[in-house]
Amino acid sequence: MGKFDITAAFQAAVGAAGNVSKSDTSREAIEYIGLDKLEADPGNFYSLTGLEDLAANIELCGLQQPIRVRPTEDGRYVIVSGHRRWSALKLLRSTEGSGDRWASIPCIVERDEASQELRELRLILANSSTRVLSPAEVSKQAQRVELLLYQLKEQGYEFPGRMRDQVAAACQVSAPKLARLKVIRERLIPAYLEVFDRNKLPEQTAYVLARMETALQERLANMLPNLPTGSRAEELLELAKAGTDWRPAFSCPDGSPCKRGDAFLRHDLDCFCGELCKGETCCLRCPKAKTAYYACERMCSKAKAARKLQREEDEAIAAKREAEIQAKIRENVQLRAKRLAAAADAAGLDDNSPIYISDYGRSMTAGKLREWAAGQFAEDDRLYPSTLSPKDYSDPARLAEELGCSTDYLLGVTDHLTSAALSTATDLEADGPWRWWPEQPQESGLYWCITGPMSHGGSLYWWNAEEEQWEHPAMAFRMSPTVTLWMKCPQLPESMSWERQEVQDGEK
Repeated sequence: MGKFDITAAFQAAVGAAGNVSKSDTSREAIEYIGLDKLEADPGNFYSLTGLEDLAANIELCGLQQPIRVRPTEDGRYVIVSGHRRWSALKLLRSTEGSGDRWASIPCIVERDEASQELRELRLILANSSTRVLSPAEVSKQAQRVELLLYQLKEQGYEFPGRMRDQVAAACQVSAPKLARLKVIRERLIPAYLEVFDRNKLPEQTAYVLARMETALQERLANMLPNLPTGSRAEELLELAKAGTDWRPAFSCPDGSPCKRGDAFLRHDLDCFCGELCKGETCCLRCPKAKTAYYACERMCSKAKAARKLQREEDEAIAAKREAEIQAKIRENVQLRAKRLAAAADAAGLDDNSPIYISDYGRSMTAGKLREWAAGQFAEDDRLYPSTLSPKDYSDPARLAEELGCSTDYLLGVTDHLTSAALSTATDLEADGPWRWWPEQPQESGLYWCITGPMSHGGSLYWWNAEEEQWEHPAMAFRMSPTVTLWMKCPQLPESMSWERQEVQDGEK
């Protein structure tokens, strides 16, 4: 089936009814009529937007298309087509300096004896082809065209085809779109319809709202200052079809009835995707009312109070835990500060002497080290688990030089400020029991050796002075321990001594 042609059908219907006058078939003449003699058609429902731009265009290019009018009994003229042009011309004439340029304008006068319905239908057909209409205007236009076609049929005019196709063709829209607009016009509540008519409500959202029950539409309109989005309206519509009412059907944990009313519906209108609650869960039991972050803003006052109490308890626990952590950090920092302060004291540094600890954090002085060593910490002292630890030293060699100690002392390898390898003989008395490697024992025998950090203890080895090597204490084969300190083992009681076995090469 071919596309329905409303213009051809309209002309055929008018011709069949015998209403084509001689003036209809003759060439139309342009008449200049005073701008003040024109008046708007009361039946015109099209919006008058963009008048400033249209006026500027007319002033630059002139009026390219005459205004179509029809005479009235009192000598005036009613506009059939051209309401925006007429309004733009009035705007131009009101501008200072325009003179009488727009005092009279070109018009085409319709003098046929067509009925009011025919004239209005012609107006609609003319505007359909010359305007870009909003969905609200198309909706009004379709409603009016349908009424006019029924009235014209009662007057004897005949239009072929279905009424829906006739109206869709007159409005130059598809039949499905016309059906949606009809639903909007007939089922949308006045509060939303008024917004739709002002082009502030998108067609898709309006269509979804119109398919909701009137009671639900009114609930939404009463509680929501902003309009719902189309996607959220679709979700609410589907939930409503499935039986969701958003009115609480439960009691509070204390047995009192829930008085939240439409709060759950309000929540579902503006919550994030996937967080619809549908009024099925008490706020006090909802996980979103208990979470520490991104909590529901629509929870009831009882849930807010419970969450506040829980948050205060959690903060108290966290504060206690943080206090314990800080106390332990201060304790460790104090021990490290004592160690460094001892070196500063030995080096004779005054309190103002700068101490280079790290490239980061606050500067350090010998005086601050002594305060920390005494457990005196200021409120603005930022302490971390690594503060004053070897990990905190950006340049251990420079720090050792400033404090006059060895890097071994800084790193905790030794408790002696100066390493035996670098110190003088006064660091250890000649008859002292311990010796620092690489000093070697002068005679063979058993020696107690420290082979790592002092906290790891030591082991018993035999020193072979002739071969200058460490050997197993019970069997004469060479060993290679990394000796840091060594000490001559006292003479063992005869009951605890043993004979060292000689082990030949290849028998180890």
